[in-house]
Amino acid sequence: MASMFSSMYAEKKKRVRDPSLPPPPNLMSHDKTIRTMNLTIEQLSAMVQQQASDIASLKNKLHQAMYRVDMLTNYVKNNRK
Repeated sequence: MASMFSSMYAEKKKRVRDPSLPPPPNLMSHDKTIRTMNLTIEQLSAMVQQQASDIASLKNKLHQAMYRVDMLTNYVKNNRK
């Protein structure tokens, strides 16, 4: 029974790592990458919201201008003599 426990809790040998490979991933670097990605996504979403509001205001201006042009063309057509 003692041999069973000794094999269970024996120190595992480390695998030999190929020195030409890049270093193994680090959880702290992954966390930093995730934070920077989240920050970038938040900045981009704020930019998209600003652009959406700008587009909405420009569409409103365009519709108003088109309405005025239509009113003027109708006025010119109806008052031509």
